[in-house]
Amino acid sequence: MNERELLEGIICGKQRAFSLFFDTYWEEFYAYVYRILHDQEESTDILQDTFAAIWEQRERLTDVQSIKAYVYTIIHHKAVKSIKNNIKLRNLKDELSQYFPHHDDKLAQEVNARELAVLINEEIQNLPPRMREIFLLSRNEYLSYRQIAEQLSISENTVKKQVSSSIKQLKQKIDAVYLTKSVSAVSICKALTLMDAL
Repeated sequence: MNERELLEGIICGKQRAFSLFFDTYWEEFYAYVYRILHDQEESTDILQDTFAAIWEQRERLTDVQSIKAYVYTIIHHKAVKSIKNNIKLRNLKDELSQYFPHHDDKLAQEVNARELAVLINEEIQNLPPRMREIFLLSRNEYLSYRQIAEQLSISENTVKKQVSSSIKQLKQKIDAVYLTKSVSAVSICKALTLMDAL
């Protein structure tokens, strides 16, 4: 089967075509993602998620001209997004560690950066719908204020105010939770400001 036949087979739900595509291109796609991330587990996760999504959403591939190019686009964006998220997490952990007496060891015991990320994500879901939409476009899609304003047909100033209000609400909630663990409220605010600047 050539690439076009594989794509048509996948769209029609033919397991054989999907398996053949998987077996033929897995190593090539893996090598590409690994060159970006230098992480075996994360590279594998990205590919598994991508292939699973392709199979589950195969009926939407009718406008795709090249399934190979399509997958390359997806895994590239996923890899870049993973790098950005890891940078945010690493900088946040480094910022928080400055406020603990025993630095990394104490930080690991009292406040795990991933726990903080979970809390932030939970609070994002509690934001008003419009505010949450704008915040996620800024933080997850990495759109500029101007791009968000154009996409939602609102002013750039409105976008800035909504993002600012989102961060303020998140800071207040995180301060309230982590003050009980003797973490400086200022440190959390600085950490979130650092995330905002990335």
